Amino acid sequence: MRVMKRRNRFYDTSRFGQPEIRVYHKKGVRKKCPRYLLKCGCCEEKLEIYYSEDGLEIGGVNGAIQDWREIMLPLLAIKDKRGEGTASKKGKR
Repeated sequence: MRVMKRRNRFYDTSRFGQPEIRVYHKKGVRKKCPRYLLKCGCCEEKLEIYYSEDGLEIGGVNGAIQDWREIMLPLLAIKDKRGEGTASKKGKR
């Protein structure tokens, strides 16, 4: 899995016109799974996503990766004002 690289500036609106989500990655240690920490761009609200080969825990909710795909991928395919959706750019998986 490739780790994302971002600037993580507080209240950075240069790319999307809204504050960018700040993303941090932490490797797994002993029995703890690796995780992504997502922080709001304009405040200190946060969401932790723990991942392993067979599942994800998002905000304390455990589930199989396939189950999360069924829930989240339709949301990512929502079209923006220009009529472009992220799923239409990359194709369906």
